Amino acid sequence: MDEDTRTYCPSKTAPEPLTEPSMPFDPKLPKKLEAVIGRYTPLSFEPVRDVSVEWAETKEQFRSVPEGAGLRWRRARPGMQWGRAWTTGWFRGAVQVPATCKGQRLYLRADTGAPEGLLIVDGEHRGVFDPNHPVVMMAAAGNPRHRYHVAVEAHAGHPCIGTQPDDDNSGQDYRRTFGGFDVLLQREDVVGFVFDLQTLLQLAAALDENSLRRGRILAGLGDVWQAIDAMPAEVAESSWRPKLEAARRIMRPLLAAKNGDSTPFMGIVGHSHIDTAWLWTIAETERKCARTFSSALNLMEQYPEFRFLQSAPYHADIVRREYPALFKRIQAAVATGRWEPNGAMWVEPDCNIPSGESFVRQLLLGQQFTRKHFGYTADAFWQPDVFGYSAALPQILRQAGVEYFLTTKIAWNDTTRFPYDTFRWKGIDGTEVLSHFNKIHCFPDPKTLIEQWQDVQHKESADRRLSAIGYGDGGGGPQYEMLEFARRVKDLEGCPQGEYVTVTDFMKGIAAKAHELPEWVGELYLELHRGTLTSIAEIKRLNRRGEEALRDAEIAWTMAGATRGRRYPAAKLHELWAGFLVNQFHDILPGSSIPEVNDQAIAEMTDTVAAAGGLAQDALAALAGGAGRKTASHLFVLNTLGWTRGGGFQLPAESLPAGTVPDGDGVISQRLRTVTGEERVAIAGVSLPGLGAVSVPLRLGRSGGRSPFTVRGRVVNTPSVRARFDVTGRITSLLHKESGRELVASGGALNTLWLGEDVPAAWDNWDIDFDQQFKMQAQTELLSHTVTDGPLQLRIRHEISIGAASRLIQDVVFHATSAQIDFETVVHWHEKHRLLKAGFDLDVHVDSARHEIQFGHVTRPTHQNRPADRAQFEVVNHRWTDLSETRFGVALLNDGKYGISVDGAEARLTLLKSGARPDPRGDEGTHTFTYALLPHAGGFSAESVVRPGYELNVSPRVVPTTRSEGLDSLLTVDAPNVVIDTVKWAEDNSGWIVRLYECEGTAAPTRIDFGVEVARVAETNLLEDEVVAEVGGRGRRVRCTLRPFELKTLWVTPA
Repeated sequence: MDEDTRTYCPSKTAPEPLTEPSMPFDPKLPKKLEAVIGRYTPLSFEPVRDVSVEWAETKEQFRSVPEGAGLRWRRARPGMQWGRAWTTGWFRGAVQVPATCKGQRLYLRADTGAPEGLLIVDGEHRGVFDPNHPVVMMAAAGNPRHRYHVAVEAHAGHPCIGTQPDDDNSGQDYRRTFGGFDVLLQREDVVGFVFDLQTLLQLAAALDENSLRRGRILAGLGDVWQAIDAMPAEVAESSWRPKLEAARRIMRPLLAAKNGDSTPFMGIVGHSHIDTAWLWTIAETERKCARTFSSALNLMEQYPEFRFLQSAPYHADIVRREYPALFKRIQAAVATGRWEPNGAMWVEPDCNIPSGESFVRQLLLGQQFTRKHFGYTADAFWQPDVFGYSAALPQILRQAGVEYFLTTKIAWNDTTRFPYDTFRWKGIDGTEVLSHFNKIHCFPDPKTLIEQWQDVQHKESADRRLSAIGYGDGGGGPQYEMLEFARRVKDLEGCPQGEYVTVTDFMKGIAAKAHELPEWVGELYLELHRGTLTSIAEIKRLNRRGEEALRDAEIAWTMAGATRGRRYPAAKLHELWAGFLVNQFHDILPGSSIPEVNDQAIAEMTDTVAAAGGLAQDALAALAGGAGRKTASHLFVLNTLGWTRGGGFQLPAESLPAGTVPDGDGVISQRLRTVTGEERVAIAGVSLPGLGAVSVPLRLGRSGGRSPFTVRGRVVNTPSVRARFDVTGRITSLLHKESGRELVASGGALNTLWLGEDVPAAWDNWDIDFDQQFKMQAQTELLSHTVTDGPLQLRIRHEISIGAASRLIQDVVFHATSAQIDFETVVHWHEKHRLLKAGFDLDVHVDSARHEIQFGHVTRPTHQNRPADRAQFEVVNHRWTDLSETRFGVALLNDGKYGISVDGAEARLTLLKSGARPDPRGDEGTHTFTYALLPHAGGFSAESVVRPGYELNVSPRVVPTTRSEGLDSLLTVDAPNVVIDTVKWAEDNSGWIVRLYECEGTAAPTRIDFGVEVARVAETNLLEDEVVAEVGGRGRRVRCTLRPFELKTLWVTPA
């Protein structure tokens, strides 16, 4: 094609069209003008040159064009096919543009046929190609003398069976058809005409039919219709194109009409919610970040007013490590205020399952990164797509410098509508964080902004809403069309005022009137996606084990530093935490990702548990001194919990030198084989100081002692309880001897295994529907029954058939020193779309239950009085759920099961959920876990429930030693309701950090005694960057008071 005919340059003054006087309004006009938009939109760009392209295919990933990488490069021709699952196609070429392009913006249309691609121009990453971004600006000012080297990295795709119960994409074809590369110029007059017209059409459609504004718009649009060629393809460009300016002149005063003082404000911010992993792997997310972020920077060149929010520091760190030149451009954009790195947490984690300390570390790592690399401290917790929000969060956020919370997900409720859009959210301790339910994945066009404002509740106190524009989940972000609309809605009569903002400035506008806002107290429960508390059980198990292993490692090394002068392995622990936190992302930890993501998470979390456990053992060896199995005469036992443990514990038999058993006055031991086949040793009669250790003597010999248990038929008597089993293995009577209370409700049973079909209406691995509970059936086929007796434990082993193809093997463990009954369980699971629960029908009178959450607990109703109560038929708990009267109660403990339902006094702990989308394997395989029933005289307390919950999860750490000395407590607190949750070395290496919380909901004046000399104790925040208050005291003793559920972080400077 002759290059002179490719570019049309209109004259400075377009001729006036010859039209008839305005006609009466034709009701068909809007539809006709919509068709006009459809005909002119493809004319927005004109081709100026084809690009000759060569291509190569690989399964490797490269961050730049792979020159000399041994790839086979071939000529790419339109219509050719390429691609296989998990492969990348590289397409490259070089092009010079005609002289007519000088100084003009150059665009590239690169049709590789792939769902996603990354444009690289002269070695610089320039943007994303996908169905929403078919054209990308390749140069801001064309230079005909320059030879542009363009390349596209295109992902062919990968398997994903789907997300809904009936989805089946297993036959997906990854062959892609190459369509060619073209350099384009933008017809700015066409673009302007299209968006002017579309803006006014949308506004007219949204306005009241009696509106004068609407009438004037329609009259103007009638004149536009008269002015233009409605079928541009049928006439010469020299005919249709000059008329566009005349049409725009007609529309200009309509677009210039301003709003009044009472117009609602719609804050606009560019954003792309990128799932760290979901229906793709983390490796693909790394490329999604490069595509999306380079696209946002590209749009900033074209639209200087554009603002972009990037919320996850981990994603920024990906770009820093993998795309350093792109990262420097992001840093420059941050410096100008156009790029807002505001989100606070390292990733956007699940907000139900992680521990309180995990939340702290998400904030600590996130804030450290943005401060170091951007000079920025995040003040907003941006979590648009998470499946409910813990009531512990407001306090945690505020202590990390975060004042604002924004989400969209609660709008997904399936039962009730949350009553507020903008409110003060108060957590369990009374701390408030200003909260706003924004919109996401939006266009800033009049139709959308008007609908979003109409959706706002309580307009008497709300005058604004935040709208995040851009495509997300899989990335991409805003497209230029969105930015064109944004220019037109800044102050457009009849439309909410749409203006670019930062999240910080938007929330400051709300904060100015915070006193007028309603208050919400407690958790933000999502009435949806309840199955994510259970799906992919191994990830949940490893999350609990990883949190405990990291905690133990930090405590042990802090003790080694404080008492033995050993150097704290800060870098290694930081590395372990950073990787572990990624796997708490809100589609990884909930178990709602494809198989490759789940497998990677399980492998990485397994490594973290092993590495952290190894670090803890290294510190233990340093503390014990003289460690060594061959010559060991003692067993050095470290208690990483903050209170004295005296009720007995277990350790692996391999921890003891061969042929030895614990010795000492009153020490009793029992060698046993667990349900998993592991040999262990139960020990009682040893008092383990909190955050301290004892050295237990060893002797050659065998464990022994009289059994305090009796078994007659199906009745078991222990020092604490009397239990009766039925023929199916359920407990049909349980007498708590201390209180004289019968625990089993009339006609009920304890430890009933319930199984039922679980096919939700949508979102297979995510959802459990309300009516699922009515499909549950008790599993009653007891295959075998054996008894193992000893001085400390009585084990009754049951093997039970589950469903069509599964088996459960369970040791029901009675203790000589406690009324607690453990259910150590192995399930060989081969079911699909089934839910398994363990039910306990209790004889207690309660209308609410306590459930442990991060740094405290919440109380939820056990009735269904209100729709919102009914909707909470599956809720989260951490280590325990407790049903207590004032003088008696029963707790249900667990070592890694987060979902539970409580109806009246019947509690059912959810054990397994085997959805099959997006991981078609469900939870196929072998699962090992323990839960426990703990009756307690007296009501709920730290001693009766909270501490046993910790003890079920945290075992003492042991190492053989030649030394007989133990180790005094590093520190103790005298208030039983104050939990020492975390002890670690300070981030600046100036001392150590102690994190405490009050666990009962009762204020606690507290004395803290240190086992080493300290120079200073001060209260700090979670970022450890300021002194909140000095903590008074003398010598090794200080005092402070914790409010109900207060979290307090102490900065201890050694003497």
